[in-house]
Amino acid sequence: MDEASTRRLTSVGINALFLRPQMGGIETYVRELVPALIEARPDLRIVVFAAGSGRELLAEESWADAVEIVDHPIANRRFARAISEVALVGRLASKHRLDVLHSVALLGPLWTNARSVVTVADVTWLREPASVDTTTRLIWRTFVPPAVRRAARVITHSEASRREIVEDLPVDPERVDVIPHGPGTSGDGAYTPEPELRTQLRLGAGPIVLAVSALSAHKNVDTLVEALPAVVEAHPDGVLVVPGNRTAYGDRLEMLADTLNVGRSLVLPGWVSEPQLEGLYRAAACFAFPSTREGFGLPVLEAMRRGVPVACSDVSAIPEVAGKAAIYFDPRRPSDIARALNSVLTDHDLATRLSAEGRRRAATFSWQRAAVETIASYERALDT
Repeated sequence: MDEASTRRLTSVGINALFLRPQMGGIETYVRELVPALIEARPDLRIVVFAAGSGRELLAEESWADAVEIVDHPIANRRFARAISEVALVGRLASKHRLDVLHSVALLGPLWTNARSVVTVADVTWLREPASVDTTTRLIWRTFVPPAVRRAARVITHSEASRREIVEDLPVDPERVDVIPHGPGTSGDGAYTPEPELRTQLRLGAGPIVLAVSALSAHKNVDTLVEALPAVVEAHPDGVLVVPGNRTAYGDRLEMLADTLNVGRSLVLPGWVSEPQLEGLYRAAACFAFPSTREGFGLPVLEAMRRGVPVACSDVSAIPEVAGKAAIYFDPRRPSDIARALNSVLTDHDLATRLSAEGRRRAATFSWQRAAVETIASYERALDT
C-alpha cells in the first residue's frame, strides 16, 4: 500500500472567503456544517478562511473557539473575493499545511498543496444565465470549470444536480459525492409572536402563504404571483409573504401584483431578522416553493421541520427533498399552483397530514450525517 493511501486526515480548511451576512442557504450550510464536523471529528484541526463581515459573523458562533478563523486583508477588498478564492486561498491552505481544502461555494483554488474539494450546489448559472449578474456569470464560467477539474472530489447535494454537473462542467461522475444538507436551522431560537409580527409586516388577519426565496428569475415567484388572484378569490384576506433581499426582480413582482389587482395581498418585506423569520414559519398556514431549478431546496426542509404544510414544484431536485410529504404542482402553470395552495388552505385534514409527514420527512435529514459523509469525501480526496 502506498504512502498516500495510509495517510490519516488530520486537518481541513474551509474556504468561506465569499461569506457575508444575509446569504441564505449557503450561509446556513457553513454555519451548520462546521459545528457538525467538529462533533464528528473532535480531533480534526479545522481552519476557516473568512474575511470582513463574514469573519465577524462566524466569530460570533458558539463553536468559533473550536476552529481557527483566518482573515486576509486582500480578500476583503471590493471585487477581490472571487480572485482570492482562486489565487489566494490555495496558498493559504499550503501555508497552514492542511491536508484538504474544502471550497464550499463553487470557486476553488487553481493550485494548492492541499487536496482540493469543491462544493457545486448546482449549475443554474450555466443553464439559466439570467439567474446571476453578468460579472458573476463571467467569473464563474471562467474559473469554476478549471477549479472543478483540478479538484480531487466534488460535492453536490442531490442526484439531479449531480447529473447536470457531470454533463455541463464536465467532471468524471466517480469524483462527485452526493451529500444532502441537514434540515436547515433548528427553529429553537427566539421568534416574534404572531400578533406583533402581523403588525410589524402589515400582514392583516388572514392566512399566510410563506415563500422563503431569493428574488431572482429562476425562483419563479412571478408564476406564484400569477396564481395569487385565484387564491385571493377563495381566501380574500390571505397574503403571500416572500422575505428576501430586495432586487429589481422583486420590484417587477410588485408591479405584476398591482396589474393583477392583488397588490395588497403580496408582501415583500425584504430581509427579515431571524426572530421574524421564525415567527413567519410559526404563523404560516402554508409554505410555497415554486422554483424551477434547485440544487437542493433547503427552505422546503426548514418549513417541514417546523410543521408547515408544503406545496412545491415537481421539478429539479425538489422531489428528492420533499418525498411524499408535500403536495406538488407544475411550476409553469399558475392554475395548478393555485389548486395546490387552495387545497392546503381549505382542507384541514390535508394540512394536518402534510404537517405531520413533513416533520417525519425532515427528521430523516441531519447535519451529523452530512458531516460524516463530508469527512468521508475528504478522506477519498486524500487517497487520490
